[in-house]
Amino acid sequence: MKKYVLTVVSLCFAACVWGQKPAGNEWTQQVQQAAALIKENPAAASEAFGDLLKGKNKKNTTLLVEIGRAYLEQGKKEEAAELARRAKDIDGKCAQAYLLSGDVALALNDVNKASSDYNQAIYLDENCSDAYLKYAEVYKGVNPQLSIDMLVRLQAKTPDDARINKELGDVYYTMGQYGKAKEAYEEYLKTGTPTEQDYTRYAMLLYLNKDYSKSLDAVKKGLAVAPDNHVLKRLAMYDDLELKAYDAGLEAAAAFFSNPQNPDFVYLDYLYFARLLAATKQYDEAIAQYDKALSMDKEHHPDIYKQISEVYESKQDYTNAIAAYKNYLDALGDTPDVSDLFLYGRLNYFAATDSVCKEQHPAFLAEADTTFAQVAEKVPDNYLGNFWRARVNSLRDPETTQGLAKPYYEAALAILEQKPDASKSLLIECNSYLGYYYFVQADYPQSKVYWNKILEIDPGNETATRALQGIK
Repeated sequence: MKKYVLTVVSLCFAACVWGQKPAGNEWTQQVQQAAALIKENPAAASEAFGDLLKGKNKKNTTLLVEIGRAYLEQGKKEEAAELARRAKDIDGKCAQAYLLSGDVALALNDVNKASSDYNQAIYLDENCSDAYLKYAEVYKGVNPQLSIDMLVRLQAKTPDDARINKELGDVYYTMGQYGKAKEAYEEYLKTGTPTEQDYTRYAMLLYLNKDYSKSLDAVKKGLAVAPDNHVLKRLAMYDDLELKAYDAGLEAAAAFFSNPQNPDFVYLDYLYFARLLAATKQYDEAIAQYDKALSMDKEHHPDIYKQISEVYESKQDYTNAIAAYKNYLDALGDTPDVSDLFLYGRLNYFAATDSVCKEQHPAFLAEADTTFAQVAEKVPDNYLGNFWRARVNSLRDPETTQGLAKPYYEAALAILEQKPDASKSLLIECNSYLGYYYFVQADYPQSKVYWNKILEIDPGNETATRALQGIK
């Protein structure tokens, strides 16, 4: 699950342009009117802009930049670039001309020129906030530390600019530094006006930081603004599962999957839905969702098989639990670790106690014995391998006449007795078997040794007391 993450839809930077054009200029309204013609009647727009740039406005760099930005906003990059060039030719120190030139370069995916232009705009006007922000945007995916440095530099100049914390949060998110990203977004939300995207990013950051309760709060606020937001609906389901609010999680899942034609479903969505169903004991439905997750996932399927096995075990369907666990072990590829082997052996042991599959008991016992032998070999200082091997062989010899479990209980007991914090119940089980085995063999003095050991551990143990009374 730790690898779970992440397949969730990421948010892009806002594409809006931070306006610096003077709202009160006499030509602003005319620029807006002409801009409306750019797509439908470009010739008329060009003529209108030409008229504006006559006379006293011929060398007006602010107007040139404003017109250039109008073209850029309509996707006319060449025209915008030409107007930026003209403004720079007129005034080589016009920061806004370089800012526009950088925006055009960014629109053309020329990140080197864009960053150079933004840097030049900052050099010409150290208070050009937009250049700092856009420089940070350019380097976010290339060299995020440069983005951080530029944003911190701007923040020192304009600490009250809420946009900076928002951009810092985005860059930290890109770097995978979710804790810092969360802190930056929290600062932004104190002073900024959160949008649908802001709530989505913030809720995701809180989820990644395992602050599921706060994440759910952010999800609810976001859904109040945008009730159909797919990512927020997903997070509602995820957060509810993590908070163990299973009924609420199932409601969130129903809302999330309400549009089955939505292509934006990932394997984790089905995995979380399956876990919600399993938690509410809807085992067959859970397995169906796990199967959907398997059909979509090509990387995390080993863990999915393991979870399927757990669901079958909860159903006490040990045959299918073992089959799923075998798939899990096969999918791991490498040699399984001790914990995997132990759980597999334990499943076979439980299957051997299940009356439903009685005919397969010998096979399950053989598999369990082999597996626990591997556990004992891998961790010889741990009691588990021998202890469970003893249990397996006790099932093979229910009358204890052959003593099949004896060497394994002895080996487990030798390890347990060296541990001051060893479980009393485990010690009692080992001693009880050995006491009974020697009783069956009519070796009463040796039998008494083990029953007395039990009374040292548990003076009130009735079984040991009766056994000693019987031997007398």
